[in-house]
Amino acid sequence: MTRTSSIGKTKEKYNFDDALTLTGFGLYNVYLFLTIGGFLMCVIIETMSMMFIVPAAKCDLDLSLFQQGLLSSISFFGVVSFSYIWGFLADTRGRLGILKISLFTSFITSSLCSIVGTSWLFIVLRFINGMCIGGASSTVYAYLGEFHNDLLRPKIVSGVATFVAFGNMYLPGMAWLILPHGWRMEIEMLDLEFRPWRLLLIVYALPSLLFLLMLLILPESPKFLMTQGKTNEVLEILKTMFRVNKGFDREDFMVSEIIWDDMNVAPSNNILKMIWRQSAPILRSPLRIKTFAVSLLQFGIFASTSGMIMWYPTILNTMSHFVEVRPNDDLTFCKSIQWEQAQKNVTSLNQHVFKECNDFVKTEVFIILLVIGMVYAIMYICIGLLINVIGKKNLLCTFITLGTISGLLSQYIVGYQLIQSLIGIFIIGGVEVAIVNAIVVDLFPTQVRAMALAMSLMFGRLGAMVGTNIVGPVIYKYCDYLFYMFAADHIILLLTVFLLPSNLPLQKMMDNEA
Repeated sequence: MTRTSSIGKTKEKYNFDDALTLTGFGLYNVYLFLTIGGFLMCVIIETMSMMFIVPAAKCDLDLSLFQQGLLSSISFFGVVSFSYIWGFLADTRGRLGILKISLFTSFITSSLCSIVGTSWLFIVLRFINGMCIGGASSTVYAYLGEFHNDLLRPKIVSGVATFVAFGNMYLPGMAWLILPHGWRMEIEMLDLEFRPWRLLLIVYALPSLLFLLMLLILPESPKFLMTQGKTNEVLEILKTMFRVNKGFDREDFMVSEIIWDDMNVAPSNNILKMIWRQSAPILRSPLRIKTFAVSLLQFGIFASTSGMIMWYPTILNTMSHFVEVRPNDDLTFCKSIQWEQAQKNVTSLNQHVFKECNDFVKTEVFIILLVIGMVYAIMYICIGLLINVIGKKNLLCTFITLGTISGLLSQYIVGYQLIQSLIGIFIIGGVEVAIVNAIVVDLFPTQVRAMALAMSLMFGRLGAMVGTNIVGPVIYKYCDYLFYMFAADHIILLLTVFLLPSNLPLQKMMDNEA
């Protein structure tokens, strides 16, 4: 039931940001926040799920060591391979359709993975899944930010990243509930054995379906529609936001017409020309330095944090095993790794030992990663509260510095719990991605914002893929240098943050360039 008001008796022309401010902040924004947050949760679930699936499925799918490593990073490769195209389509065809297609195809491919019996088909489907979910990961920040004014946008865009933490809690939480069970069910028609890890894949796919359904009642980004000259549609969207947020009648909205000063580019029938036209602004002055800077930041952050977290369950298992077998020895990070390698070498010398495939994942791993996910949530909330108080660059530098110190300490400190906690702090540095995304939303104008996010996140996922494939060999061959490698990466990140340009009047500069 709506209320009547005298607010709308005098209607005037407003520019877009002022008209958006008049809609207020309320239930509409909360529903939008929850829906888009769910999208980010799905991105984390789909790209990081192999951390738990691979150890549990390696026997059923007869995965070699190479295939296990490939499955751990193939989703990132899928995201990298198509995220730029998603960004282009989002900037030229709209945000909403891309988000719907992305989550629908992600749900279908994950569901199909649960009934696949061959490793090569499983790998292909995970690649397609990563390629699809890349649409959501590169577009959600632009879509959400364009429903909020300049004051609220940094808080909302950084705050929604809290759902990344929920994804990090959902992953180990569901694995803890499902994987420890030993039941088996034969499916003769598909000639496969349905085990808990297959059910877990379905459970990981369900959020994509849920948040897709929630998205169906939301409109296209009003700011994107403004760039297409559809001011009447935008006015209707803002009226709906006004009614839901404030409870007044739609016709009480005090805006008669929305003024839009940005230039609209005429469409082209040549797809390559359209891609270049959309990409060119972020690759030339005055935006190219900013594009390079944010892409480098995303690459470095993803390479260190995602690269480390994909190996974290293996590290925890190794240290836990060391403590069980040698309880009286002082435990250090590299000592446990070297001990495990020595045990493998001794075993490999005995050719008569029968080695049964072991797909057991310790319950302790789920609990520790669940706690890390909870800390992630707290950190994202803190970022949302502090980002405008401390400043994006200062906050980013603080997290990078803390991660560097904790990583270096973990390499020399003695004690299982201490090492586990310090590496956990290092991994939590992944929250820095939310700060960089908020910086991107501020630095780039509407017409190229999704493309800029897509490009920076593309380099981020590329960093995750590179990090995942480098961290493993470095741990086992050059363990003493692992966190020095990360420290060098973080020094480059700090220098990049210090050199990052301040927020300039981009639209005026772009118009002058034109």
